[in-house]
Amino acid sequence: MKTYREQLIDCINELWEARVQVFGCLVSFAMETHLKEIDDAFEIGEVFEFQYAHFEDIDDTNIQRLIALCKEMDETISSLMNINGIDITEDKID
Repeated sequence: MKTYREQLIDCINELWEARVQVFGCLVSFAMETHLKEIDDAFEIGEVFEFQYAHFEDIDDTNIQRLIALCKEMDETISSLMNINGIDITEDKID
């Protein structure tokens, strides 16, 4: 049986994985619509690290809602870690 702390770490890890998925949806959606010209400039296998700032000026309610959701998830994860004294190096937390 897992301890409360172990369960909490598992929960945080799952929240992080969900947040990564939502951000991936945000990037894919924006690249197919509002950032199509940037998508066309990338070559297969090329890596680019997107930040919220790349999407915040896009005037699309759906994209703005996805950004807000990601930020809320970031805040929740950070809060859970701070309240419970969980360090980013603990277990699998990225």
